[in-house]
Amino acid sequence: MEIAGPDGSAYFLALHEDVYRPAEDTVLLAKAVHQVVRRGQAFLEVGCGAGLVSLVAARAGARVTATDLNPHAVTLLQHNAKQNGLTVRAIQTDLLQGVPGPFDVVAFNPPYLPTTPAEYVPGPLNLAFDGGPDGNATVLRFAGQVGALRPLPATVLVVHSTLSDPVPLEAAMARHGYRCSILLEESHFYERLTVRAFMR
Repeated sequence: MEIAGPDGSAYFLALHEDVYRPAEDTVLLAKAVHQVVRRGQAFLEVGCGAGLVSLVAARAGARVTATDLNPHAVTLLQHNAKQNGLTVRAIQTDLLQGVPGPFDVVAFNPPYLPTTPAEYVPGPLNLAFDGGPDGNATVLRFAGQVGALRPLPATVLVVHSTLSDPVPLEAAMARHGYRCSILLEESHFYERLTVRAFMR
């Protein structure tokens, strides 16, 4: 597929049936990254999927690392980076476990849907949707791993949906010295999406 990036560039993305297809939340995070990331910065995308957000950061001149637990996503991003003439380091891991920093900016579009066992999506695609019973299971693990980085990133961008409660994440990040602001927001018929910027 071809998708227009927030920088006005066209991005060419191959897709895979077991990898999250870029959607409204992906595009909103890409817009936020375009606003925040500067040339020469070290950027990390957690849960890269097909890789649009990472490619936007790479085109902005950042040194990009991307992770995903889904091996199909890692392979797909590597392919898409090559197709767009960009350089991205892609790593298969659980969130940012074992990923060497430091990073100036970290971005994450987490699985935020409150999910019961009956709503489990078979296969690796479940990783993109399953936020646990309250939608916060994965994003709180992410906050813990961010808090273990040394030095701490200056900026952390996280997509949030009104389908889950933002307070647990905000409290977890505050314990690591981050203050929260809403950088971007967008309403849809079933939810309001925001990109929360956590800054020290």
